[in-house]
Amino acid sequence: MSTSSGRPPLPARRRSRLLKENEEAFRALVQHSHDIITVHDRQGVTLYESPAAARILGYPAGTLIGKVPFDSVHPKDAARARQAFSTLVEGSQPLEPMEFRFRRADGTWIHLEALGNNLLDHPGIGGVVLTSRDVTERKRTEQRAHYLTQHDALTGLPNRMLMQDRLNQALSQARRSGGVVALMFLDLDRFKLVNDSFGHPQGDALLKEVANRVTACLRDTDTVARLGGDEFTVLLPDLAAPQVAGQVAERILRLFSQPFAGAEEHEIFVSASIGISVFPRDGADPEALLKHADTAMYSAKEAGRNSYRYFTDNLNAQVREKVILESGLRRAIERGELRLHYQPKIDLATGRLIGAESLVRWQHPSMGLVPPAKFIPVAEDSGLIVPLGEWVLRTACEQIRKWQDWGQELKVAINVSARQFQQQNLAKLVLGVVREAGVDPGCVELELTESAIMKDAEASVSTLEHIKSRGISIAIDDFGTGYSSLSYLKRLPLDILKIDRSFVRDITTDHNDAAIVRAIIGLARSLGIKVIAEGVEDDKQLEFLNANGCNYGQGYLFGKPIEPEGFEAMLARRPLADRRRPGRRRTDRV
Repeated sequence: MSTSSGRPPLPARRRSRLLKENEEAFRALVQHSHDIITVHDRQGVTLYESPAAARILGYPAGTLIGKVPFDSVHPKDAARARQAFSTLVEGSQPLEPMEFRFRRADGTWIHLEALGNNLLDHPGIGGVVLTSRDVTERKRTEQRAHYLTQHDALTGLPNRMLMQDRLNQALSQARRSGGVVALMFLDLDRFKLVNDSFGHPQGDALLKEVANRVTACLRDTDTVARLGGDEFTVLLPDLAAPQVAGQVAERILRLFSQPFAGAEEHEIFVSASIGISVFPRDGADPEALLKHADTAMYSAKEAGRNSYRYFTDNLNAQVREKVILESGLRRAIERGELRLHYQPKIDLATGRLIGAESLVRWQHPSMGLVPPAKFIPVAEDSGLIVPLGEWVLRTACEQIRKWQDWGQELKVAINVSARQFQQQNLAKLVLGVVREAGVDPGCVELELTESAIMKDAEASVSTLEHIKSRGISIAIDDFGTGYSSLSYLKRLPLDILKIDRSFVRDITTDHNDAAIVRAIIGLARSLGIKVIAEGVEDDKQLEFLNANGCNYGQGYLFGKPIEPEGFEAMLARRPLADRRRPGRRRTDRV
């Protein structure tokens, strides 16, 4: 007799020995397996446990024998585990991988992943075989990864994604109950100074403390999230009234009044600006509420920071107008929509026209003449003030060149914004434009605010000395409204102090304003600097300024800002002695 393969059958003794060896090998594999292998009867009673059970679960060997394992499964997982086992007993299909928590001997919970086979009818086994693997570490890794997708790594606060989810839930609940939900947008004021002065590690520590302080102001049902940088949002669901959000904002701002601990025992004071939007009044979806809270926050910053503002429809209109203005301003230069007007400057002692200030105007194609008070702040915020300022400089120099060709000796003041002044190439730009235009440097005067100069006084001295050395005059605009240091004021290469119109307006009726103007004139005289008063509108103001030795004046009493053609008509009326012969230019100093 032979087998179907043509080979003769193994002898009985040989087959017995091989079977015994296979059984021993299988037993060795089971004994040393890293997975727990258990066999159960139809009721789930454990008939067999592998040695891995004792190693992984911490029980003495054999502890599970005769017991139903479901008693040690986590209560939240037990019903699901029982159902899966019953399905396995009733059918012949293997159990798909299933995870559940199991109690160890020390009372802690581990995560097991189990596979099962119904071998109840197998003559050698007669039970349900479960193979369970410890996946606790894998679950921890997965949970950590999931946590990081929903939380800020630095502060541990919910991030934008989790905040969005909770906001959606809060709005759904509010729609059903007719409740009120508030969303705050919180931004730290001047946080960049902390990073620049103390370093990013100190900035990170401050952000963590901010997270702790804001959280301490909230209910358990509220959520504070970090969106990134120094931006936070606060979700206040189920409020009794919108006014409650303002009360919470006030508590937060009071906590910010306390200093934050800095490095080397330094104390750091940081304030916050908060914007608030309310459902359903200010929006029906998360995007609208967040946008409107952000808008309100910027309103709080513009109002002086360290405050909170509710969103209003008026704010929305302002934002829309700002967006329209910024978009239009980006194309205004290339479309030729900008104009320069010139306001005369007068020698108060003689009444002579001695110069002008160039003032930019925007002739919008649909909105008409846009006031500078509207578009200059937009230009500052967007950074467009830099190309705008360069256009003003070039256009003014071209106009000076034209007037010089006509024989007019006229000094024109050109305003330089704080952002322009911070550009490292300012001196190179100014001197280059003056050279290209071929104008007399003595006819160019740069006007800067004292706050712009004092942001970096040392660098300002160097830049202004370089510009002045080429013959260009330097003036401080709006003097008295900033924070000049007298120690630097005497070092700055200044030609003109310009008294702000807010002091000039009431010099004949307000003793304090009169005293301030006298003091500025006296200070300038002692430093050898000329003084010009802006906003002169009546003869009484003129008389006061003349009596106290003010050199020059500017204002509606002498003339409004007008287009070049109108100003040229004014120039034509100047006495011949005030004019120069055409064709003469002094460019050797640039």
